[in-house]
Amino acid sequence: MKFLRLCLAGLLLICIVAPASAQEQGARLSKHIAKIVAANNGMTEQTAYKVRSVKEEYQVLAALKLTPKVQSLVLKKKPYDVIQAADETGATREIWFDISAFYPEF
Repeated sequence: MKFLRLCLAGLLLICIVAPASAQEQGARLSKHIAKIVAANNGMTEQTAYKVRSVKEEYQVLAALKLTPKVQSLVLKKKPYDVIQAADETGATREIWFDISAFYPEF
């Protein structure tokens, strides 16, 4: 009986703590994406958003309330992903991402 109580108490603790941890991770992620967005504007290769993964590219687009339409790889002095994206009104624009942090050397 004591063992059952301990198991139930542990399960209850996990249920209470897990959502807070998920919320904290979301807040950290939001802060990280906010820093990426604040550092540049993504309008040109010189002001490209510096990201560490494709996932971050799409998180930046979501933070900017943009919907991706077409993605292109552009190889210059650095590799870039250029994504044509639409805003809420349907207007499209190009967003540049510096992907040198995770794209293999070429």
